[in-house]
Amino acid sequence: MIHTYIPYCPSDIDGGKNLGFAYNTFMRLIGEDDWACFLDHDAMFTTPDWYRQLESVIEKYPDAGELCVCTNRIGNLRQLHADPSVANFSHNHDMMLHRRIGAELQKQNYLEVIEYKKKEGRGLSGVVLLTSKRTWNLVGGFSDGFLGVDWDYTFRCANKGLKNYILRGVYVYHWYREKIELCQGTFHHGTVTPEK
Repeated sequence: MIHTYIPYCPSDIDGGKNLGFAYNTFMRLIGEDDWACFLDHDAMFTTPDWYRQLESVIEKYPDAGELCVCTNRIGNLRQLHADPSVANFSHNHDMMLHRRIGAELQKQNYLEVIEYKKKEGRGLSGVVLLTSKRTWNLVGGFSDGFLGVDWDYTFRCANKGLKNYILRGVYVYHWYREKIELCQGTFHHGTVTPEK
């Protein structure tokens, strides 16, 4: 079973800035044969059947260490999906556009992955981080802290000989440090009206 969780750290633990604590607390709750799918608070899946897709992914890659996804805004450029046909893509928050991209990538690359190796020098960004309880136990859990907890987990998995993957067929929308004034278009009652 895959358990999906949006992690938050209580404010009385390291001032609310210990993402590793939140991850580890959740991992202790799930069954030994289960998986956790962590989703950043500012991200959303773009396809209605993402859960079934993740089930298919873990069936195909049951021994994976860490599986992460593609997105529109992220620090790790290997996970970035850019659409050159859309002006100012990284600041475009048209949800229909992102849902279309998600559907296209899902159709084209449903179970396709890119193996992510330690030699790339940085870890995977965990906007969506999928891992098993077995892997979590093997690597000794997540490190304490806020920034870099996901990267450290990538390296812990690699150090144990596990493969880490980017799921090319799973695309999520990610707000990621956006500034309202940089957004394309004008917001009206929850929709975006493109500027002429």
